[in-house]
Amino acid sequence: MSNLDDRDFGENFLHKVKEEKLSPKPKWQFLFKNSLLWGLGIFSLILGAASTSLVFYMLKSEDAGAYSRAGSGMAETLLFVIPFFWIICLAIFAISVYYYIKHTKKGYKYSARSIILVIIGASLVLGGIFNLLGIDRFIDDTLGERAPFYDRVINPRLKYWSNPDSGRLSGLIISEINPLEYDLVDRQGDDWRTLLSPDEDDALMVVGHPVILVGKEAGDHQFMVREILPVGPGRGFFKRPMLRHAPRNCDTDKASGSCNLPMIIPAPNY
Repeated sequence: MSNLDDRDFGENFLHKVKEEKLSPKPKWQFLFKNSLLWGLGIFSLILGAASTSLVFYMLKSEDAGAYSRAGSGMAETLLFVIPFFWIICLAIFAISVYYYIKHTKKGYKYSARSIILVIIGASLVLGGIFNLLGIDRFIDDTLGERAPFYDRVINPRLKYWSNPDSGRLSGLIISEINPLEYDLVDRQGDDWRTLLSPDEDDALMVVGHPVILVGKEAGDHQFMVREILPVGPGRGFFKRPMLRHAPRNCDTDKASGSCNLPMIIPAPNY
């Protein structure tokens, strides 16, 4: 560009500044924007790390063999074993971190590869720390107790294990009728009489605690138990008040099995 062109450009620029009364933005606005982007990036990274820890929590708490014993095939088992919800959340937060970093003042200096590697490394390290501290379980318990559609979207395993017609029943133990019979309230708040075989280990059948049962229906709201499994992720769901209000009390008449009095058991402590 010639000196004449430079002069014309400068004059045109000055003319435009005067005509539109332009003025430079104060430095604090740039600093605020940069700080805000970094803050949002760090916040998204923490959320991503929490998602990573919940992926770890879901995977290590799962018993893939239980699905096959309950009659599920490989495809259906993978559908429930893999925590898709938290993997999707992790991807969203990772993309958010990348976006915020690239839009900071010096973000253009970092290559996409280096940013992605840092995000992955930080998410794994922080996610592992959250896992060791039990933060992942706390988050899952809180969401299970309060989040809408938890059993359908966040943790659809609960819905899977709530299908008595297919030999799967999960719920909260509300009373012990005798060593082989327990009363259980399921995910929908319906009451079930669960029947154990004499050789069944009933260590997990504790009043006030949730369980997963594999077996078959044996009549109207009766369930023959073949296997008892612990409830891992999703325990908080059974702390919801609607599941602590049993529709009947089977402690009143063990001889006749009459169950007609309302009962409220204390909130589960597990």
